[in-house]
Amino acid sequence: MDLLEDLRALVLVAEHKSFSLAARRIGTSPSVMIKRANAAEWRLKVQVLKRTTRRVTLTDAGQQVMPRLQTLVQDFDALLASLGQENLEATGFIRVKVPSELSAPFGSMLSRFLRKHRGVRMEVARLNRAVNPEAEGFDLAIDIQSLTFPNVTEIPLFNLELVLCAAPSYLSSHEPLTHPRELQKHRTLALEVLGKKWSFRGRDRNLTVDVSPRLLSADADGMLDAAINGAGIALLPAYLIEEALRANRLLPVMNEYAPVEAWATALVPDSKLNVPRVRSLIDWLRERQTLHGADA
Repeated sequence: MDLLEDLRALVLVAEHKSFSLAARRIGTSPSVMIKRANAAEWRLKVQVLKRTTRRVTLTDAGQQVMPRLQTLVQDFDALLASLGQENLEATGFIRVKVPSELSAPFGSMLSRFLRKHRGVRMEVARLNRAVNPEAEGFDLAIDIQSLTFPNVTEIPLFNLELVLCAAPSYLSSHEPLTHPRELQKHRTLALEVLGKKWSFRGRDRNLTVDVSPRLLSADADGMLDAAINGAGIALLPAYLIEEALRANRLLPVMNEYAPVEAWATALVPDSKLNVPRVRSLIDWLRERQTLHGADA
Protein backbone atom coordinates (compact mmCIF):
# COMPACT_ATOMS: atom_id res chain seq x y z
CA MET A 1 0.00 0.00 0.00
CA ASP A 2 2.89 2.35 0.74
CA LEU A 3 4.26 1.79 -2.76
CA LEU A 4 0.89 2.59 -4.29
CA GLU A 5 0.68 5.89 -2.37
CA ASP A 6 4.22 6.73 -3.53
CA LEU A 7 3.24 6.03 -7.14
CA ARG A 8 0.06 8.06 -6.73
CA ALA A 9 2.16 11.02 -5.53
CA LEU A 10 4.53 10.62 -8.48
CA VAL A 11 1.61 10.67 -10.92
CA LEU A 12 0.06 13.75 -9.30
CA VAL A 13 3.34 15.69 -9.45
CA ALA A 14 3.77 14.77 -13.11
CA GLU A 15 0.20 15.83 -13.92
CA HIS A 16 0.47 19.17 -12.08
CA LYS A 17 4.14 19.79 -13.02
CA SER A 18 4.66 21.04 -9.47
CA PHE A 19 5.22 19.52 -6.03
CA SER A 20 3.33 22.34 -4.30
CA LEU A 21 0.30 22.16 -6.61
CA ALA A 22 0.15 18.38 -6.29
CA ALA A 23 0.40 18.68 -2.51
CA ARG A 24 -2.41 21.22 -2.44
CA ARG A 25 -4.55 18.89 -4.55
CA ILE A 26 -4.64 16.24 -1.81
CA GLY A 27 -4.20 18.48 1.22
CA THR A 28 -0.64 17.65 2.18
CA SER A 29 2.75 19.39 2.22
CA PRO A 30 5.28 19.69 -0.63
CA SER A 31 7.90 17.95 1.52
CA VAL A 32 5.67 14.88 1.81
CA MET A 33 5.16 14.83 -1.98
CA ILE A 34 8.91 15.10 -2.57
CA LYS A 35 9.57 12.24 -0.17
CA ARG A 36 6.94 10.00 -1.79
CA ALA A 37 8.01 10.82 -5.36
CA ASN A 38 11.63 10.07 -4.48
CA ALA A 39 10.60 6.76 -2.91
CA ALA A 40 8.60 5.82 -6.01
CA GLU A 41 11.53 6.56 -8.33
CA TRP A 42 13.82 4.52 -6.10
CA ARG A 43 11.46 1.54 -6.26
CA LEU A 44 11.06 1.90 -10.02
CA LYS A 45 14.84 2.26 -10.48
CA VAL A 46 14.05 5.04 -13.00
CA GLN A 47 14.28 8.83 -12.78
CA VAL A 48 10.82 9.90 -13.85
CA LEU A 49 10.92 13.60 -12.97
CA LYS A 50 13.34 16.33 -14.04
CA ARG A 51 13.42 18.99 -11.32
CA THR A 52 14.39 22.63 -11.77
CA THR A 53 13.85 25.66 -9.53
CA ARG A 54 10.87 26.74 -11.65
CA ARG A 55 9.05 23.59 -12.72
CA VAL A 56 8.92 19.81 -12.85
CA THR A 57 8.91 17.94 -16.16
CA LEU A 58 9.17 14.32 -17.26
CA THR A 59 12.44 12.76 -18.31
CA ASP A 60 12.54 10.66 -21.49
CA ALA A 61 12.14 7.55 -19.36
CA GLY A 62 9.33 9.26 -17.44
CA GLN A 63 7.40 9.96 -20.63
CA GLN A 64 7.52 6.26 -21.46
CA VAL A 65 6.49 4.94 -18.05
CA MET A 66 3.97 7.60 -16.94
CA PRO A 67 0.97 6.35 -19.00
CA ARG A 68 1.35 2.92 -17.42
CA LEU A 69 1.63 4.40 -13.94
CA GLN A 70 -1.52 6.46 -14.48
CA THR A 71 -3.37 3.35 -15.63
CA LEU A 72 -2.10 1.37 -12.65
CA VAL A 73 -3.32 3.95 -10.12
CA GLN A 74 -6.69 4.36 -11.87
CA ASP A 75 -7.23 0.58 -12.08
CA PHE A 76 -6.46 0.13 -8.38
CA ASP A 77 -8.89 2.89 -7.40
CA ALA A 78 -11.55 1.24 -9.55
CA LEU A 79 -10.84 -2.11 -7.88
CA LEU A 80 -11.29 -0.63 -4.40
CA ALA A 81 -14.56 0.96 -5.45
CA SER A 82 -15.85 -2.30 -6.89
CA LEU A 83 -15.03 -4.13 -3.66
CA GLY A 84 -17.01 -1.59 -1.68
CA GLN A 85 -14.15 -0.83 0.70
CA GLU A 86 -15.70 2.43 1.74
CA ASN A 87 -18.87 0.69 2.94
CA LEU A 88 -17.17 -1.63 5.42
CA GLU A 89 -18.38 -0.91 8.95
CA ALA A 90 -15.86 0.40 11.46
CA THR A 91 -15.95 -1.72 14.64
CA GLY A 92 -13.46 -2.86 17.27
CA PHE A 93 -10.67 -1.33 19.37
CA ILE A 94 -8.28 1.47 18.32
CA ARG A 95 -5.21 2.55 20.32
CA VAL A 96 -4.07 6.11 19.51
CA LYS A 97 -1.12 8.24 20.64
CA VAL A 98 -1.41 12.06 20.64
CA PRO A 99 1.05 14.74 21.87
CA SER A 100 -0.02 16.29 25.18
CA GLU A 101 0.08 19.77 23.63
CA LEU A 102 -2.64 18.76 21.16
CA SER A 103 -4.72 16.52 23.40
CA ALA A 104 -7.56 19.03 23.88
CA PRO A 105 -8.50 19.58 20.20
CA PHE A 106 -7.77 15.99 19.25
CA GLY A 107 -9.83 14.79 22.19
CA SER A 108 -12.81 16.70 20.84
CA MET A 109 -12.30 15.33 17.33
CA LEU A 110 -11.91 11.75 18.54
CA SER A 111 -15.04 12.03 20.68
CA ARG A 112 -17.02 13.13 17.65
CA PHE A 113 -15.61 10.17 15.70
CA LEU A 114 -16.80 7.79 18.44
CA ARG A 115 -20.29 9.31 18.35
CA LYS A 116 -20.46 8.58 14.64
CA HIS A 117 -19.00 5.06 14.89
CA ARG A 118 -20.86 3.40 17.76
CA GLY A 119 -19.07 0.08 17.28
CA VAL A 120 -15.60 1.50 17.93
CA ARG A 121 -13.79 1.55 21.29
CA MET A 122 -10.69 3.66 21.78
CA GLU A 123 -7.70 4.18 24.08
CA VAL A 124 -5.91 7.54 23.77
CA ALA A 125 -2.40 7.89 25.21
CA ARG A 126 -0.91 11.37 25.80
CA LEU A 127 2.84 11.11 25.20
CA ASN A 128 5.47 13.79 24.58
CA ARG A 129 7.96 11.61 22.76
CA ALA A 130 8.39 9.95 19.41
CA VAL A 131 6.52 6.65 19.19
CA ASN A 132 7.06 3.73 16.83
CA PRO A 133 3.45 2.47 16.63
CA GLU A 134 4.52 -0.91 15.25
CA ALA A 135 6.85 -1.58 18.19
CA GLU A 136 4.64 -0.11 20.93
CA GLY A 137 1.28 -1.53 19.89
CA PHE A 138 -0.49 1.58 18.62
CA ASP A 139 -2.88 1.54 15.67
CA LEU A 140 -2.10 5.17 14.99
CA ALA A 141 0.41 7.70 16.40
CA ILE A 142 -0.26 11.38 15.76
CA ASP A 143 2.67 13.79 15.70
CA ILE A 144 3.80 17.15 14.33
CA GLN A 145 7.39 16.24 13.48
CA SER A 146 8.20 14.04 10.49
CA LEU A 147 9.31 10.57 11.64
CA THR A 148 10.38 7.40 9.85
CA PHE A 149 10.17 3.82 11.15
CA PRO A 150 10.40 0.43 9.38
CA ASN A 151 7.05 -1.03 8.29
CA VAL A 152 5.24 2.19 9.23
CA THR A 153 3.52 4.61 6.82
CA GLU A 154 3.41 8.37 7.48
CA ILE A 155 0.08 9.85 6.40
CA PRO A 156 -0.38 13.66 6.31
CA LEU A 157 -3.59 14.70 8.04
CA PHE A 158 -3.96 18.48 8.04
CA ASN A 159 -2.07 21.68 8.72
CA LEU A 160 -1.77 23.35 12.10
CA GLU A 161 -2.08 27.14 11.78
CA LEU A 162 0.43 28.96 13.98
CA VAL A 163 0.46 32.53 15.30
CA LEU A 164 3.37 34.53 16.70
CA CYS A 165 1.92 36.55 19.56
CA ALA A 166 2.59 38.41 22.79
CA ALA A 167 0.73 40.26 25.51
CA PRO A 168 0.25 44.04 25.20
CA SER A 169 2.23 44.43 28.43
CA TYR A 170 5.25 42.69 26.88
CA LEU A 171 5.05 44.58 23.59
CA SER A 172 4.77 47.98 25.28
CA SER A 173 7.93 47.41 27.33
CA HIS A 174 10.17 45.96 24.60
CA GLU A 175 11.50 47.10 21.25
CA PRO A 176 9.23 46.40 18.26
CA LEU A 177 9.88 43.16 16.39
CA THR A 178 10.31 43.80 12.65
CA HIS A 179 12.24 40.78 11.41
CA PRO A 180 12.46 37.09 12.47
CA ARG A 181 16.17 37.34 13.30
CA GLU A 182 15.32 39.90 15.99
CA LEU A 183 13.63 37.11 17.97
CA GLN A 184 17.05 36.21 19.32
CA LYS A 185 17.01 39.50 21.25
CA HIS A 186 13.59 38.79 22.80
CA ARG A 187 12.24 36.46 25.45
CA THR A 188 10.55 33.55 23.67
CA LEU A 189 8.13 30.84 24.80
CA ALA A 190 8.20 27.51 22.94
CA LEU A 191 6.03 24.41 22.91
CA GLU A 192 8.11 21.23 22.84
CA VAL A 193 6.14 19.82 19.94
CA LEU A 194 7.02 22.85 17.77
CA GLY A 195 10.70 22.89 18.74
CA LYS A 196 13.28 25.68 18.82
CA LYS A 197 13.54 26.31 15.06
CA TRP A 198 10.81 28.70 13.97
CA SER A 199 10.09 29.26 10.28
CA PHE A 200 8.41 32.25 8.67
CA ARG A 201 7.24 33.14 5.17
CA GLY A 202 9.39 35.94 3.74
CA ARG A 203 8.85 37.94 0.59
CA ASP A 204 10.99 35.63 -1.54
CA ARG A 205 11.70 32.61 0.66
CA ASN A 206 11.06 31.04 4.03
CA LEU A 207 13.24 32.21 6.92
CA THR A 208 14.20 29.95 9.84
CA VAL A 209 15.60 31.19 13.13
CA ASP A 210 16.91 29.35 16.18
CA VAL A 211 15.38 30.58 19.41
CA SER A 212 16.60 30.10 22.99
CA PRO A 213 13.30 29.90 24.87
CA ARG A 214 12.88 31.44 28.27
CA LEU A 215 10.24 28.74 28.73
CA LEU A 216 10.08 25.39 26.91
CA SER A 217 7.09 23.27 27.86
CA ALA A 218 4.69 20.54 26.77
CA ASP A 219 1.86 22.25 28.66
CA ALA A 220 -0.11 24.19 26.05
CA ASP A 221 -2.49 25.80 28.56
CA GLY A 222 0.43 26.80 30.80
CA MET A 223 2.20 28.31 27.80
CA LEU A 224 -0.92 30.31 26.95
CA ASP A 225 -1.08 31.68 30.51
CA ALA A 226 2.60 32.61 30.40
CA ALA A 227 2.12 34.51 27.15
CA ILE A 228 -0.97 36.35 28.45
CA ASN A 229 0.96 37.32 31.58
CA GLY A 230 3.71 38.95 29.52
CA ALA A 231 6.46 36.34 29.89
CA GLY A 232 7.56 36.68 26.27
CA ILE A 233 6.77 36.16 22.59
CA ALA A 234 5.13 32.80 21.88
CA LEU A 235 4.56 30.67 18.78
CA LEU A 236 1.23 28.99 19.45
CA PRO A 237 -1.49 27.12 17.55
CA ALA A 238 -4.28 29.40 16.37
CA TYR A 239 -7.02 27.27 17.94
CA LEU A 240 -5.43 27.77 21.37
CA ILE A 241 -5.33 31.57 21.33
CA GLU A 242 -8.54 32.49 19.46
CA GLU A 243 -10.32 33.74 22.57
CA ALA A 244 -7.25 35.63 23.85
CA LEU A 245 -6.88 37.38 20.48
CA ARG A 246 -10.54 38.40 20.42
CA ALA A 247 -10.21 39.83 23.93
CA ASN A 248 -6.90 41.61 23.03
CA ARG A 249 -5.12 39.76 25.82
CA LEU A 250 -2.71 38.63 23.11
CA LEU A 251 -1.75 40.47 19.93
CA PRO A 252 -0.28 39.09 16.69
CA VAL A 253 3.36 40.04 16.17
CA MET A 254 5.26 40.70 12.95
CA ASN A 255 2.30 40.17 10.60
CA GLU A 256 4.45 40.67 7.50
CA TYR A 257 6.27 37.41 8.29
CA ALA A 258 3.60 34.76 8.85
CA PRO A 259 4.72 31.57 10.62
CA VAL A 260 4.95 28.50 8.39
CA GLU A 261 2.19 26.13 9.41
CA ALA A 262 3.04 22.79 10.98
CA TRP A 263 1.65 19.50 9.68
CA ALA A 264 -0.09 16.89 11.78
CA THR A 265 0.72 13.40 10.53
CA ALA A 266 -0.44 9.91 11.44
CA LEU A 267 2.09 7.10 11.73
CA VAL A 268 0.31 3.82 10.97
CA PRO A 269 1.77 0.29 11.00
CA ASP A 270 1.56 -1.15 7.48
CA SER A 271 -0.34 -4.12 8.91
CA LYS A 272 -3.13 -1.76 10.08
CA LEU A 273 -3.52 0.39 6.95
CA ASN A 274 -6.46 -1.59 5.54
CA VAL A 275 -8.26 -2.25 8.84
CA PRO A 276 -11.66 -0.54 8.36
CA ARG A 277 -11.77 1.13 11.79
CA VAL A 278 -8.26 2.56 11.37
CA ARG A 279 -8.96 3.63 7.80
CA SER A 280 -12.19 5.34 8.92
CA LEU A 281 -10.38 7.26 11.65
CA ILE A 282 -7.66 8.43 9.24
CA ASP A 283 -10.28 9.60 6.73
CA TRP A 284 -12.19 11.37 9.52
CA LEU A 285 -9.10 13.26 10.68
CA ARG A 286 -8.07 14.22 7.14
CA GLU A 287 -11.52 15.68 6.50
CA ARG A 288 -10.94 18.15 9.34
CA GLN A 289 -8.22 19.86 7.18
CA THR A 290 -6.90 22.01 10.05
CA LEU A 291 -7.00 22.26 13.83
CA HIS A 292 -7.98 25.91 13.46
CA GLY A 293 -11.67 25.88 14.36
CA ALA A 294 -11.65 22.09 14.73
CA ASP A 295 -14.56 22.13 17.14
CA ALA A 296 -16.80 24.04 14.76
